[in-house]
Parts: sequence; structure tokens; C-alpha cells
Amino acid sequence: MKIALPKLHTSHLTANEEALRRCQAALEQKDKEDYEGAQALMRPYWQTVGERPQITGLHDSVEAEVLLCVGILTGWIGSKIQIKEAQETAKNLITESITYFESVGDLKKVAAARAELAYCYWRAGEPDEARTILREALKKLTTEGTTRARALLKLTTIEWTAGRYYEALEILRANSNLFEHLANHTVRGAYHSELAIVLRNLATTENLQGYFQRAVSEYQEADSQFRLAHNPIYRADVKNNVGYLLFKLSRFKEAHKYLEDARRLTVSFRDKARTAQIDETQAQVLIAEGKLKEAEKVARRAASALEKSGHLRLVACAVVTQ
Repeated sequence: MKIALPKLHTSHLTANEEALRRCQAALEQKDKEDYEGAQALMRPYWQTVGERPQITGLHDSVEAEVLLCVGILTGWIGSKIQIKEAQETAKNLITESITYFESVGDLKKVAAARAELAYCYWRAGEPDEARTILREALKKLTTEGTTRARALLKLTTIEWTAGRYYEALEILRANSNLFEHLANHTVRGAYHSELAIVLRNLATTENLQGYFQRAVSEYQEADSQFRLAHNPIYRADVKNNVGYLLFKLSRFKEAHKYLEDARRLTVSFRDKARTAQIDETQAQVLIAEGKLKEAEKVARRAASALEKSGHLRLVACAVVTQ
């Protein structure tokens, strides 16, 4: 899904300055979930996932930044659209950048890059290695800022996806002050979204019903932060999650409202796969209300859209609902 790409004026920049600016802009597009936009920005150096960027003629330090940026994008895009070997390619690119940062003694940059490397290990199904690398990186990322915050969010995700919900909750609680003082609304929104996910899982696995409402509150705060960040994609995801939670609490009318808001957002930026996921959630709410004919119609629409977009795992969920 592609959002309108901001214009990048580079005619007044040197080759090295342009490369650095493109890396910064591409990673900003990543924060907006726009992988096509991120790739387009890096097109002068990098054509597609799996290829090595063309960086001849750039300063060594800039080469390292481009390698790191392309490594981050490769791991992220590869995971999004399921490209085989993407994580290994990403690991190699990031490791090469780390070698340079180590050679000049930039320990903070080494730690930040290793946090990104850890996420590649996690995506590749190696959570223990990822956890070890991240914890070592965090020992070096002592400054209270966005870089440390992003690394903490990665560690939180690794923990809760491994079913270590209390460990994830402790990370978030122990660092709440850091996140609340960040100027970056996307990262702050991600913090509240992660907290909601952990609370929702604890509510389910530990039968802690009060945590469901707390999760709703955290999702609502995440939505507020993503609105300030002008990030409609993350807002749609959050609203879908709130709708699902309200459905679980049998608050069907409220659930429909959030799901309609989420659907309106996804339709506005033409993300058919996300729209279909919201439809699948709405079908579940309709089933709970006993509106089976309407539910089947919505679930069939969701399954058809997901099949056309190639999201086979999500198709299975929609078909089960249907």
C-alpha cells in the first residue's frame, strides 16, 4: 500500500548528503508502513530486496548508513511480503554496517544497528538469539531517547510473542517515563499499542477480566498518538483491535462504531487487505449478535479480497469465520 510520497529536494545537496537524506526519508516511510515509498526513495542506490545497494563513490561513513538502511528495509519488507532469504540478506547488510561503526568506535551506532539485527533473528524464528543481542545492545543504549525506545519495543514484542507476557509488561512499566517524554508520537503510540496487546493476552491467558478494559484504554491512547503522528494506517489497526476487544466484552454497538471508523480509514488509503481484515472482525461481531446472514455476506467479502491480495494465512481465518 502506497501513501503519497513527500517531495524530496536534493539538487542543492552533495552526493553524500543526498544519500543520508534519502536514508532518513525512507525510514520515515517505514514508520508509515509504506514499503513502496521507502523503496522508491532508495532507488538511486537500491532496486529491490535481495540486491546489494550500489554505493561506490560515497564516503565510508555514508556507505555504512546506506547499508544499515537497506538492511532494515530488506528485513521489514521481506517479512511483510514473505520473501525467502530476506532476513539472511538483511543480517549480512546490517552486520557489514556494524563492522564500519566498530572500526570508528561509534558504540551507540553499533548498539542501534545490533538492535535492528536482533529483529532479523526474531523474524527468522530465532527468538533466543534475538533476545540476547537486544539485551546486550540496550546496555550500550543508555541515553533516554527514541533509539533506546525503539529497541525496548522490539524486546517487548519478542517477549510477548514467546508467551512471556509478564516479562513484556515489566519492560513497558519500567520504561513508561521514557516513552511518555518522547516527542515522537509514532513511537509513543507504539508503546501504548504494545501495552494493550500484552494486557489483552494476560486477560485471556490468566482470566484477568479487568485487563480487557485496561487494554481498550491503552489502544485508545495509541490511537490519539497515531492521530498526532498523522499515521492513518496504524490508527486503522488500533481501531480494529479496539473493536475486537469490545466485541469480546459483548459491547457490540461500540465495537461496530470502531470497526466502521477503521474501515473508513483503510478505504480512504485504498488498502484492500486491511479493509478485508476489518470485515472479518465485523463478521465475528455479527455472528455474536446472531445476525448470521449478514455475517456470512461480510465474511465472504473478506475472504475474497484477501485471496486476491495473496494473504493466504488471513484467508484461512476469514473462511473459518464464513
